[in-house]
Amino acid sequence: MYPILFEVFGRPVGTYGLLLVVGAFAAWGLIKLLAGKGDKDVTLIYLMCICGAMIGAVSLRPITKIPEIIINWEQFSQLTVREFINTVFGQIVFYGGFIGGLVAMILYCRGFKIPLIPTADLFAPALPLAHGIGRIGCFFGGCCYGKQVDASHPFAVIFPQSSLGAPSGVPLLATQLIEAACLFIIAAILIIVYKKTAGTGLTVCLYGILYSILRFTLEFFRGDLVRGVYGPFSTSQYISIALFIVSVVFICMIINKRKKQQTSQKNEDFDTSES
Repeated sequence: MYPILFEVFGRPVGTYGLLLVVGAFAAWGLIKLLAGKGDKDVTLIYLMCICGAMIGAVSLRPITKIPEIIINWEQFSQLTVREFINTVFGQIVFYGGFIGGLVAMILYCRGFKIPLIPTADLFAPALPLAHGIGRIGCFFGGCCYGKQVDASHPFAVIFPQSSLGAPSGVPLLATQLIEAACLFIIAAILIIVYKKTAGTGLTVCLYGILYSILRFTLEFFRGDLVRGVYGPFSTSQYISIALFIVSVVFICMIINKRKKQQTSQKNEDFDTSES
């Protein structure tokens, strides 16, 4: 919609990039607020996660492109070096950033013997907050757009020719704003859950469940096929399925563990009262 916000010393400042930075600072602020003053490792872990997320965000697309490149090598071999790079590496992917950031967190926590589950719980509410702000950037930039809809649709938007990727002059579903609104709701839910169950793993598992459902559903309404579609689902939908399954399994394990602890505590209290 407005891919360039303003210029600094004659150089354009992209709205998408600016909102990514705003989202990163908002996430860091929320993490510091939830952590309190006592946790000195938060900032370092956050910086490591940012580095991992940046690597993962630009790596997932070329990795998922490998089968397509092998199958259609004749077409890819005819591209110039610049065209090949733009085709294979020309997009950042949220799930790649999520995986990269998670791997960085795991490695850092294990390396410095920091409890992983409480850390993941702490970071979980900040993730949809930053992601939601980033999706607003997608809207202004014109990427991650939705399918074509009727002009009278309440969530229809028409992008100008200056948009980064969305076709101009046709009404498209504003999936970016829909996802952003849902992500802010998820962030609010996770903040409430974290304050009641901090350190148990429930917050991060709940994020995995809620976002995987949201992303899997919204993918049916996306119109940018460049993100990759294999069989009935897109790459993001396959990852969403895996994330949902892993989150459900872990949350069941956490609930069962808490039940066993409660049962054990009751038995100990009963034995003590008898003696």
